[in-house]
Amino acid sequence: MMKNLAIVPARGGSKRLLKKNLRLLNGKPLVQYTLEAVVDSGVFDTVILSSDDDDILAIAGNVKGVTPQKREAEMATDKRKVIDLIKDIAERDEVKNTFDTIGLFLPTCPFRTARHIKEGFALLTREDYSVVSITDMSDPVQLTLSMNDENLINPEAVLSPSPLVTGQTRSQDFEKIYRVNGGFYIAWLDKFRQKANFFDGQVKGYYIDKLHSVDIDYELDFEWAEYLLRKNHLSLKD
Repeated sequence: MMKNLAIVPARGGSKRLLKKNLRLLNGKPLVQYTLEAVVDSGVFDTVILSSDDDDILAIAGNVKGVTPQKREAEMATDKRKVIDLIKDIAERDEVKNTFDTIGLFLPTCPFRTARHIKEGFALLTREDYSVVSITDMSDPVQLTLSMNDENLINPEAVLSPSPLVTGQTRSQDFEKIYRVNGGFYIAWLDKFRQKANFFDGQVKGYYIDKLHSVDIDYELDFEWAEYLLRKNHLSLKD
């Protein structure tokens, strides 16, 4: 029988939004939204909450089925990337000898639901490398430009010829472009251990609408999330 591992990383330190993983969003700690969604999906045999902060680890007690795991200080600095933590966990004997898949779930994307996770996981076949959640880009990437130190604009930073040069700037004529939203990254463990990332192979995307893809990094993001909940603009019930 296949066994699946989920990891929710939540550092205590945050320079952009102080203690964001502990911030109460509609009366609930931010990280708890992600923990509940992962557990309620029913997909994962083990759900690890990894943190260097004891107050964050204590939140695992609010969600049955979550295993708190104290992160080593060297893995919790702002110099370390989340992928470094996932690689470290993936190479542990008790993980590589037990699990078939590994999933990363960022607590800064609190509105992805158990249904999103379950449906996304169902897309993963043995021929695939991974499945990641995506959403729409806010602005057409085709209209991207760059500017040097002398304020000189290069409109062909991404495309040549640029639509800004040709005048073909109707956004509805552009090919749809997406971005990852942090909702989930799920891969076969053996393949992840070989490549050490979630994108080096045949990757499937699972679309999540913009409202359920809110990404909280700054105070304004948090206030927007509170507004959406207060005005009932989205549903977290599946």
